[in-house]
Amino acid sequence: MKPQQLVITKGVNPKPEINAEWMARHGVYPKETVLPETQVEHCPKRRVADFPKGLIPPRLYERNLEHNQLLASCCRHPEKHKIKAKKSHPREPRADIYIFYCSCGRKHRVFCVGMGDERPEWK
Repeated sequence: MKPQQLVITKGVNPKPEINAEWMARHGVYPKETVLPETQVEHCPKRRVADFPKGLIPPRLYERNLEHNQLLASCCRHPEKHKIKAKKSHPREPRADIYIFYCSCGRKHRVFCVGMGDERPEWK
C-alpha cells in the first residue's frame, strides 16, 4: 500500500447526545417493547379524478406509478386510483404519507420527506 492510500479516521462516539426535543417526541423504550401507532388520518379517501387538475402534484405518482413498467396496466393510471393522506405523527404540520388505492386492490404508498415537498390537503 502506498502512503497516499492510507487514511486516518477518528473514532466515533458510540452514544451520540440526544437533544431534549427529540426525547420528548420519541421517548426511550426498553427492547422488545411494542411501540404505539403514531399515524393519524388527515384527509379522507377520495378519487383522484375528482380533484381539480394540478392539486395532486405529478411527482407524487409519476415515478412510482406511471413510469414503473413492472406494475400492472391498471396501476399506472393515477386517475383510476383513490388517494388518502396521513400524518406520520400527530405533531406533524401537514400530511406526509399518501396512499393510492388501485381498483385492483393494490396500495401504493408515497412518503414525503422534508418541508420542501408540495403536500396537498383536502377535506
